[in-house]
Amino acid sequence: MSRRARLEARARALRAARAFFDERGFVEIEAPIIVRSPGLEPHLDPFAVDGHAHRRWLHTSPEYALKRLLGELGFERLYAVGPCFRDEPPSSTHAPEFTMLEWYEVGLDLAGLMAQTEAMLAAVCRALHGGTGLTFRGRAVSLEPPFERLSMREAFRLHAGVDPWEHPFADDLRAAGRAAGVDVPTDSPCWDDVFFQIFLNSVEPKLGQDRPTFLYGYPASQAALARLNTRDPSVAERFELYAGGLELANAFDELTDPAEQRRRFEDDRDHRHRLQKPVPPIDDALVGALGRMRPTAGIALGFDRLVMLLTGAERIDEVRAQPWDGP
Repeated sequence: MSRRARLEARARALRAARAFFDERGFVEIEAPIIVRSPGLEPHLDPFAVDGHAHRRWLHTSPEYALKRLLGELGFERLYAVGPCFRDEPPSSTHAPEFTMLEWYEVGLDLAGLMAQTEAMLAAVCRALHGGTGLTFRGRAVSLEPPFERLSMREAFRLHAGVDPWEHPFADDLRAAGRAAGVDVPTDSPCWDDVFFQIFLNSVEPKLGQDRPTFLYGYPASQAALARLNTRDPSVAERFELYAGGLELANAFDELTDPAEQRRRFEDDRDHRHRLQKPVPPIDDALVGALGRMRPTAGIALGFDRLVMLLTGAERIDEVRAQPWDGP
């Protein structure tokens, strides 16, 4: 497929996605791009924008803007699609400027959000292909619902032969991974670093190959802005979606406790200090709005990667109007 044909397919996919949400009563908003606080997760690196008097940032996602509207104005269904920015090295699947499709619905739980997400992907695929089958990287992939549901714990046991929950210390988890034959080169004392090394080497490459996989039940330490499971607080109410070997989306049953969210933000700021990374301020308006949010589920989907999957593109630059022009 030519680059022009892929860009035409991208436009059709965007129309189909918007139609899906419009038919269900969602309101589309334009999230501000230049913000005071772009997100504090230690692994995210925002681009700074220096103005006349104050430093601002290019947002890493529209999450904060959408949640503020949910809490401040009482919206029930919102979505945004537009450019986001993360100062990370370009790769075949990442550009420092990329397009995010993000949506939230009040009263929806993660199971309902999974069903909604697979219905949206199937609708967009039908708009482009007339059905839910496609070929990506030489493999047939079906976007026909239902997708696979797999817990993180099950995925580790199945693909890495390790149960991270049975090894609560970094050294123990690293030893268990190596004993199972997993390449764990990191000597980091941080449990999450060891966890991710095993995940990236032995689990992630095997997800969503023939049909998409919802991977749920992340460790509590990786909750970000998600609630913890009330029955098992060692697990975050979060899932990610994989299809054709691509990580497509990240979803939360949203945390609505402002005190807990402020504590997490402070922990993230401390972590960024230790990593000697820039430390943007906490978004106080967001923290205040969370106390007025009703139970809500939300998801952020990398739209460029979805178009890659739908058009068989090997590189993200093939589905964007202009390739990333960095060095």
